[in-house]
Amino acid sequence: MLTKTIVSTVLILAVMAVRAVFQKKVNPIFIYALWLAVAVRLLMPGMLFFSPVSIMNTNLWRMGSTWLIQEEERQDIEYKQQQYREYYEQKLYEQSSGLIQKEANTGGAEVVEIELKWQWAGTVFGRIKQFAEIVWATGMAVITIIFLWKNLSFYHFLRLSRRKVAKAAAGRRDIPVFIVGDKLASPCLFGLIPAIYLPEKGIYQNEEENFCILEHELTHYRHGDHLWAFLRMICLIINWYNPLVWLGAKLSIQDGELACDAGCIKRLGESKYCFYGEALLAAVTYSRERKKGFKAAAMMNPGKKFMKKRIEFIAREQKYSLFLLAVMMIIMFMAIACTYTGTVHMEAKMKVEYFGIANEAGG
Repeated sequence: MLTKTIVSTVLILAVMAVRAVFQKKVNPIFIYALWLAVAVRLLMPGMLFFSPVSIMNTNLWRMGSTWLIQEEERQDIEYKQQQYREYYEQKLYEQSSGLIQKEANTGGAEVVEIELKWQWAGTVFGRIKQFAEIVWATGMAVITIIFLWKNLSFYHFLRLSRRKVAKAAAGRRDIPVFIVGDKLASPCLFGLIPAIYLPEKGIYQNEEENFCILEHELTHYRHGDHLWAFLRMICLIINWYNPLVWLGAKLSIQDGELACDAGCIKRLGESKYCFYGEALLAAVTYSRERKKGFKAAAMMNPGKKFMKKRIEFIAREQKYSLFLLAVMMIIMFMAIACTYTGTVHMEAKMKVEYFGIANEAGG
């Protein structure tokens, strides 16, 4: 778990750095896609394979891992020696006191009864691992309950107050559109089998703005953001203890909104830039009025600072560099190679340990 946490953190930091450098120079959809590499790394239990480019080959990593392995082995040997001494002393005492009984039907062999039960490890490192596993499992259970409660309560609210008004075409599928109670803070796409939900009271001043906001939610669907939301939730549940995972989830939501804006602008054309920007501003105004309303990760993310960034993005000329896109992808492939692969020395160590265990078992 420690290894996965470190390499995942390194990859998140790499994506943040790449994002900061290339965000204004590369199409946001490609920036958004970078987070998929992070999600896969967070959910992947081990390494893909062993390679010389892994960050686990650095001197700092080797020094740290060597110390941990040696200290763990030292504690384990000391504990086993202590256990053996105590066992041997107990046997000597039992033999001298005549306490050892032998069954007749065992041919004089000693009968030993062993009761299997959970107990704390005998070494400090072992107890730390056990305690960390308990805390991790407890945290996962708590975060899972919180996410389930929030999503189920939000779905319950939608079910009670929604009213179907239309269907919106998105490729081969028609997405149902519902009007719901005015507690909804902003329009949203919700559910693994998604639907579009709009506040009951009118937010927008004309049909053009309504069309723009509907196109915005349909673009979320085309980008698979309802699946991204579920994937983010799984990553947060498993890696709840890592604050950078929470920060990465927040940034990925923002990048998803920018990618959605870019997709909408491309589909709507320059003639509807203003209507689209006005629709976003209307969402901010309405959301402030409904501060106590329901909010969900799939909504339009109407934070003031981030909304200003989105408006500036919409207003500027949309020109991107294919060369810089290629540079960004090369950097990301290098980051993935460094964090998805393990050390060659660890592979050799595993082989030595394996054959050592096999020889002990055979001998």
